[in-house]
Amino acid sequence: MTYTYKVTVVGVAVNNWQDLRGLVFSDAQPVEETYGGQVGTFTFATPQTPADLGPLVRVELISE
Repeated sequence: MTYTYKVTVVGVAVNNWQDLRGLVFSDAQPVEETYGGQVGTFTFATPQTPADLGPLVRVELISE
């Protein structure tokens, strides 16, 4: 089973998704990731507890 999270950044484009991923998911390494512009998806083998970075960074669990 895998857990996929959608990260949406409101109002700005992200230049470095790896840095943002580290802020949101700490040291967890995804098994798959796709990103561009303001939206990224990150799939992990185990459930994650994303950091709350405020209203401009929204994290949703989209599949498990």
